[in-house]
Amino acid sequence: MSPGSLPGGRVADAERGEDEVHTAVLLSEEHSNHTVELERLRDELGVALVDRLTQQRDGLRRLGGLAAPEEAPRWVYYPWRRTAVRVLGPASFRRLRLDRNRNKITTAEQERLQSATVGVVGLSVGHAVAHTLALEGVCGEIRLADFDGLELSNLNRVPATLLDLGLNKAVIAARRIAEVDPYLPVKVWSGGVTPDTVGDFLDGLDVLVDECDSLDVKLLSRVEAARRRMPVVMHTSDRGLVDVERFDLEPERRPFHGLLGDVDIEALTGLSSRDKVPHVLRILGAGELSTRLAASMLEIDETLEAWPQLASDVALGGATVTEVIRRIVLGYNVDSGRGRIDLDESLRQLESPEAKVAEPSAQPTDEPVSKGPLDAVLRAAVRAPSGGNSQPWSITVEQRRLFFSIAPEPPPVLMDLHHRGSCVAVGAALFNAKVAAAAHGILGPVRLLPADRIDTTRPVAMLEFGDGADPYLSELYGPMLARETNRHPSDDRDLAAGEIAALHAAADSEGGRIRVVTDPAALDESAEILAESDRIRYLTGELRRDMVGELRRPGSKNADSGIEVNSLGLDAAESAMLDVVLRDDVLDQLDHWGLGGGLGRITRDRVRGSAALVTIVTEGGAARDYVRAGTVVESVWVRAQALGLAVQPVSPVFLYADTFADLERLSRRHASALDAMREKLSVSLGVADDDRIALVLRVGRTRHAAERSRRRPDRVRYRHRSGQS
Repeated sequence: MSPGSLPGGRVADAERGEDEVHTAVLLSEEHSNHTVELERLRDELGVALVDRLTQQRDGLRRLGGLAAPEEAPRWVYYPWRRTAVRVLGPASFRRLRLDRNRNKITTAEQERLQSATVGVVGLSVGHAVAHTLALEGVCGEIRLADFDGLELSNLNRVPATLLDLGLNKAVIAARRIAEVDPYLPVKVWSGGVTPDTVGDFLDGLDVLVDECDSLDVKLLSRVEAARRRMPVVMHTSDRGLVDVERFDLEPERRPFHGLLGDVDIEALTGLSSRDKVPHVLRILGAGELSTRLAASMLEIDETLEAWPQLASDVALGGATVTEVIRRIVLGYNVDSGRGRIDLDESLRQLESPEAKVAEPSAQPTDEPVSKGPLDAVLRAAVRAPSGGNSQPWSITVEQRRLFFSIAPEPPPVLMDLHHRGSCVAVGAALFNAKVAAAAHGILGPVRLLPADRIDTTRPVAMLEFGDGADPYLSELYGPMLARETNRHPSDDRDLAAGEIAALHAAADSEGGRIRVVTDPAALDESAEILAESDRIRYLTGELRRDMVGELRRPGSKNADSGIEVNSLGLDAAESAMLDVVLRDDVLDQLDHWGLGGGLGRITRDRVRGSAALVTIVTEGGAARDYVRAGTVVESVWVRAQALGLAVQPVSPVFLYADTFADLERLSRRHASALDAMREKLSVSLGVADDDRIALVLRVGRTRHAAERSRRRPDRVRYRHRSGQS
């Protein structure tokens, strides 16, 4: 009886509970005669009805957009249990039941596997194989062949019960599969495979699994499989040996890789366990057997009736063979040959993992006492923020002037297109120097030097010392020294009108402009875009390497630059996942699947919970425009610090891109997506078409203190009158 059938409008055969009945009967609520039959089963035969459909529908709804369309439910009647269970329709049932396979098996792969038909011969070890195939959804049809009935001695490895004694092993396996997935077709050959039935059994199979004990059947099935160009997989319950014969690729390949020699099928028929031993040893290799199995072979027909098999070995075989079949069906490279998943060997080689104890990094405590006004100005300048804490400035002291240049090393990261991020950082360092000079009464003229293109040998800005003391700038000296990047989540989304006005005034004081977004809907939209930008940054090789290169682990020897992991504001779960998140193989796999939405979750959550996004804009695209924008960035940032606000840059990966070629340079695979995101973000942030974004800051309040980043000691040099450094 096949799934969905209702012969004569009644479940006649199923009522008798015959030993051969192994298929569930599907009763659809769409058909009135099925409903009538269900009532008859309940009322006349006392069949128990189990209704858990509500929980299944709830599970389906939780899948959201991945859920299959709603279908009419079915009642699944299991004659051997005298029970009917209410379940989802076939597509919805399969979607929900196999959902936990994602992403170890993708949706596309799962659909491809659904087209495969697998045959299993021998249902002791084969029971584990067939059941695992069904659990994973690795095929769309299973055929089971075994002539033998279950004996008590089989219950050390076959997951059946005392109530199944005497039942055909293939029927037992088929029933167990039906109780997992009633929609999966399972056909039973209760007479096993014989010369008369082998053709029918193999007809239309994609893979044959051989787990039978009869050597003649093993050879017979291989000869027929080779004729039909069909792969054969076998697992032996000793040292995890898995054997693959790709007759589909090598039809001339000899059975058992030629190890059995020229023995014909008739010579292998009806052998006793002892008579099988020489042939088994040729196939398995006497020297490759485990010590205990090899010793047991000598006891056959003495103290043992047959060679021993353990449930753990059988279960391992189910897992291994299923993996091989999945790879074959999906077209992965699986060659003919054999290998071992040897648990004994693996367990003898256990190693103690090294616990990663996070050593607290040396953090700067109080600011060092300055040796004088000049030293104070220089210390302030190098406290400026920079992308990845790269500190891309070079400050030259000459007479009573400071010259600010782009440092020749390290080379800029890929995101720093046209050195624009470096120019913003130099502008921030220039602003800090101005504040310190004003506070110490030595402020003089500040000039941005002509620099349309970046040349690391030429300065982009200059500060002269004088006797000026700007009260506004002097007031910012303390907040400037205390300025920090705080990546912790915000505690609230409130930003007072006076605070917004103060941020605008800070930008105006440096001749710049900002856009402040506080609307929750706009913040949410920006959060999605910035999160997607982060996802692409993780998934793109060079961008990812730059990002990883910026991180510093606790105790790192080169922590004078880069971002210390402890300063990322990660919670316990985020910290624990960091080593997984940064694995190249993991990120490459997500990129291949087109997934990885979780990679931007931290940015998404941080931005959504913020009080505002502050965007610093500039009209021009020359180096000096971005240096000037850098002074605006730092002015706004320091003013926010003075207001008690927490600030974090959240700029997208495409921040400094001008052209589509720039976007392709960032990520050729995702250039079009970045282009669309760039336009959407400008709208979301309220940036005009003729403006360029210099930096985006996330602003909020948090009770968590940030860890201060350290600074390189080699960013300042002194030049004497002679011109010698």
